[in-house]
Amino acid sequence: MFTNPSTRRSRVLAAATVVAAIGAATLTPAAAFASTTATGTAPLVASLTQNAGQATLTRTGSGADLTLTVTNNSDVAQPFHPAVNVTPVGGANPVVPSWVDFNAKAISAPSTDVIPSWDANNSFSGAVVPTSTYSNFKVPAHTTYTWAVNVKVKAALPAADTAVKIDLVNNQNDSTVTAPGTLAVAAPTGALFQNFSNLWGTVSASTPFTTDVTVTNNGAPINAPINPALHWGNGAVTAPVSLKLDVLQGGSWTPVAGTNSTWQLPGLTGLGKGQSQTYKVRLSLGTGGASIFAAGTLSLLPSTGQFPVDTDITSSVAVNALG
Repeated sequence: MFTNPSTRRSRVLAAATVVAAIGAATLTPAAAFASTTATGTAPLVASLTQNAGQATLTRTGSGADLTLTVTNNSDVAQPFHPAVNVTPVGGANPVVPSWVDFNAKAISAPSTDVIPSWDANNSFSGAVVPTSTYSNFKVPAHTTYTWAVNVKVKAALPAADTAVKIDLVNNQNDSTVTAPGTLAVAAPTGALFQNFSNLWGTVSASTPFTTDVTVTNNGAPINAPINPALHWGNGAVTAPVSLKLDVLQGGSWTPVAGTNSTWQLPGLTGLGKGQSQTYKVRLSLGTGGASIFAAGTLSLLPSTGQFPVDTDITSSVAVNALG
């Protein structure tokens, strides 16, 4: 059952709206997300209920749709500061932001944003806050607010995690809430995903940009060649021809041939379940080419031949070729 979580406050990483389309989840036990009994002192009654027709969650799938509701039964306005905690079940690793997408949209409530974070209890947390103040909602007397909540798991969720537990909490300690529920997650099937050790930066003639690019197989073993290609672009600006890529091999930087700011990384003969390959790469600018300053995205191409790559996590790299 839910408890009043005044002592469970997540460490906020970023005040950013996270938008995710979601769609699948089987709930156990049957009573999960049912309202708890009011204590008689809490002026608010809050609930998180699963929408009808959900199926098992799949990595990079459409996710789970839930409805968050709070009712103020008192005669005065009350503060409400809800958050939805998502805890992977089965794996031992601490949760990281790249595993979960979360979104909440007002149905009958003030304009809403989401503040994502994670904590030492191996949980992702999505705080639901009013856009105007980023603090507490003020629920008028004898009024009900409702939000549509979406929870999605990404390809990076470890294969050992077979479910996620979802808790509704209220840091104001002034409401009853619902019992936690568990949503089953289907086993991954041959999913490659990427990650970067450096998620943003700038490359210029005097300063290269260096990052690790890691390719991980979160599904069944791949016993066939994998040929990852790395690309920089922003869809509107052509990179200068002087933009070059090196890969660290044997302790030395080795130039990688490329065209149209796309470079073929050294290939792999395969990748076992849960195994990773990390490339240390360096972007640099030589002389010649267009004089531009443009923000772009460094990412593997979505296809490595016959194996698709989940490219949800990318690195934002600005190219400063202004001389």
